[in-house]
Amino acid sequence: MIINSLHLENLRNIKSASISLGEGVNVFLGVNGSGKSSLLESAHVLATGKSFRTSKIDNLKNFDSDYFTISSNIKRNGLIKTVGFRKDKSSFDIRVNAKNVNRLSELALNFSLVTFHSNSIFLIEGEPQYRRRYIDWWLFHSENKFYSEWLRYQKLLKQRNAALRKEISYMHVWEESLAESGEILNLFRKSAVEILMDELISLINNNNYSSLLSGFSWQYNYGWPKDETLASSLKRNRQRDIQYGFTSVGPHRSDLRFLFHGKDAKDMLSRGQQKTLSLLMLMALASIHKKLLNETPAFMVDDISSELDSAHRYNLIEQIIDFGGQLLLTAIDENDLKIATSTPISKFVLQEGEVLVL
Repeated sequence: MIINSLHLENLRNIKSASISLGEGVNVFLGVNGSGKSSLLESAHVLATGKSFRTSKIDNLKNFDSDYFTISSNIKRNGLIKTVGFRKDKSSFDIRVNAKNVNRLSELALNFSLVTFHSNSIFLIEGEPQYRRRYIDWWLFHSENKFYSEWLRYQKLLKQRNAALRKEISYMHVWEESLAESGEILNLFRKSAVEILMDELISLINNNNYSSLLSGFSWQYNYGWPKDETLASSLKRNRQRDIQYGFTSVGPHRSDLRFLFHGKDAKDMLSRGQQKTLSLLMLMALASIHKKLLNETPAFMVDDISSELDSAHRYNLIEQIIDFGGQLLLTAIDENDLKIATSTPISKFVLQEGEVLVL
């Protein structure tokens, strides 16, 4: 996938900007607060409907404005599309090829974009939900039936939780359907984890990271004991769930744990090691997407310089470039990246919200 252009209005400190991107490496340079991360953030919003910097989408508006808009021209699978996102005080408007769409998920159907940012380290040290989202990104793009099953499970989960609070006697009716859907979701995720982790281990072993991450292993937890079915686990935990008012077992409680010499990686790895591992996880996602779906997603890397030594930083950047897709990078100084001179680069400088093309 290629992002041909980005058009922004009233996004953070960028009042107005229109830029054409190269199909290869695009570098955005500028001091902290210049707006370079906001450009990557805008593309992420178009791909997900969410920001990677704040949970409150309203925070993206310029202080002097009541709204912001983002639009882009993209090329995917040989087709050109326009995607737009507008947010004001009370509502948002999403359009694909000038047609309104109602769900944020429809944005992701049009965008194949992998983003590494400062919070990507939550893939290692954060709550299980971050790792579930990582797995589900791959399934959303690769498995046609996954999203509808995920929606079905969420609906059934809400129904059971509501029934728990009312202590409804026919609880088993919800449990049967919930267990069936949960087992299907678990099969999807279990298969996805095995594919993604095989690719991650390959990246670690084949790119000089085996010494840095020696002792690394992983463990996938279903969200209920592996020696029983979800149906029996729901039944066994029913009284406790009634007491607390929520469903305590199921794929909504699953987790992909990372271990380092048998202990939690988040407690054993340095910040630099965690950042390297989280970036390798995203590279595995992009790599397997390219291998199995015959499409190279666009890749964005925001502020790779912090907490990584220069040798590992340069190596990681070169590996992403070797994928052959479009890459968007931010940096304070171009020397932080040290991209090979033979690589075509489109360069942009940001100064107080203004975008200059070099």
